[in-house]
Amino acid sequence: MEPGKDTSMLQQLNHTSSESEFLLPRLQEAFQHAADFQALCISGSDSGKLYLLYFTTLAGSDHLKFNIGRQPQDGLLTTLQSYYGTSYSAGDFSACEKAICGGKTVLCGAESANGLILETGNPQKRGLQQPQTENVIQGPMYGFIENYQTNIALIRQRMQTSRLKIWETSVGEVTNTKVGVLYLDGITDPGLVQYTCGQINAIQEEGIQDSGELLRLMNPGSSRLFPAAVTTERPDRVTASLLNGKIIVVMDGTPFSIIAPGSFFDFWESPEDQYMTPLIALFLRWLRFIALMINLFLPAFYVAITSVNIDLNRLEISLAAAGSREGVPYPVWIESLIMLFLLDCIVEAGIRLPRSISSTVTMVGGVVLGQAIIQANIVSNLLVIIVATTALTNFIVVDYQMGLVQRILKYFILAGASIIGVLGIFVCLGILVIYLSRINSFGVSYLTPIGPGARIRSMSLGLIGGSRHFSLTYWITFGRGTRR
Repeated sequence: MEPGKDTSMLQQLNHTSSESEFLLPRLQEAFQHAADFQALCISGSDSGKLYLLYFTTLAGSDHLKFNIGRQPQDGLLTTLQSYYGTSYSAGDFSACEKAICGGKTVLCGAESANGLILETGNPQKRGLQQPQTENVIQGPMYGFIENYQTNIALIRQRMQTSRLKIWETSVGEVTNTKVGVLYLDGITDPGLVQYTCGQINAIQEEGIQDSGELLRLMNPGSSRLFPAAVTTERPDRVTASLLNGKIIVVMDGTPFSIIAPGSFFDFWESPEDQYMTPLIALFLRWLRFIALMINLFLPAFYVAITSVNIDLNRLEISLAAAGSREGVPYPVWIESLIMLFLLDCIVEAGIRLPRSISSTVTMVGGVVLGQAIIQANIVSNLLVIIVATTALTNFIVVDYQMGLVQRILKYFILAGASIIGVLGIFVCLGILVIYLSRINSFGVSYLTPIGPGARIRSMSLGLIGGSRHFSLTYWITFGRGTRR
């Protein structure tokens, strides 16, 4: 706003005759115990005093220009000369209170009922860096940060089209966190967008701190074990998902965006797969799938063939396994349980400890403790090889949350193998498949094949008309296919 528009700006401040409706004393009472709240008088003219109300820790003065003059009594008079920024708006007590908490400045008179909300926010944020939880082999070397506007800008830079739509709201009665739902008009199913927005509007919580908590509240009852959707820090993965018909949920205060709906197969596809030749990408996907099978079933298969189904082995293998267990006092399933538990403890210690000492702790736990436990005849040499292989295959998974699920499922399948052997492994596999088939992610089946060239087509979900039939075909091809 230029200085010549001061009159029209001040005309929006409504005066009231009731002292109980004055905006200034109500805001001062609301923030009376906040040490960083400031009520600055910027005018002492006879027409009435004007005040700027703001948090010194959140607001900046880049958009405001002041004049300092002398009063007749040798005092200094500070006046607001001009405001440079986005368009201002008038608001009542509730709107002004929310605006101050969001880092904005409220301009009001001593006896006015409303205030003018000025955009003077100075959000604290870090610079763009590489994603911390996803290693970038090929692609953009920057990731999302904790600032909502910056994350939206990164997506807009890669999706320069008017078809990219954004629906915004705030969640949390106390935190008032901004949440945005992004989708491509004409590609994303409108029923999916309507369902997601309705789920967000239905959230009744005092505060939400991270996108993981938001995802749990958006899709309640879908699964207590498997993640309902993919969370990522990479803008290229987000834009690729938008082109495939998915929706993106961006939340202020966290660098992790939600890609929904989620499919079991999405957690095994890396963003780099689309940048490589088709044969290499197909090989890597099969490598991850085989690593998943080894991670889940190798310890259980070892227990089954060495303690329950011994007749399935060749004589040489049985003799080798028995020789490696000579002097071990515990049954095979207890021995395996001890090693898997120690492995999980070492992995968790390496994640939680400071980086300067985490490598030392993991080395001591993996080498020294492993050698000592073998010499003490607590576990066998062959089991150490099994557990080490299981540990390596656990870290091939692309998504960290799915890696945590694998660590839990190993114990479930191990329990089945220790009771009825190989048959228990197949029983646990059947239970796992049935459980996965009953999970829905935002109205879409969790086992829906989503692959190259496929589109998300959710069911009508009872929100819009049309066919309730939902089908997707997963073509195992060498290319990504042609986007429809």
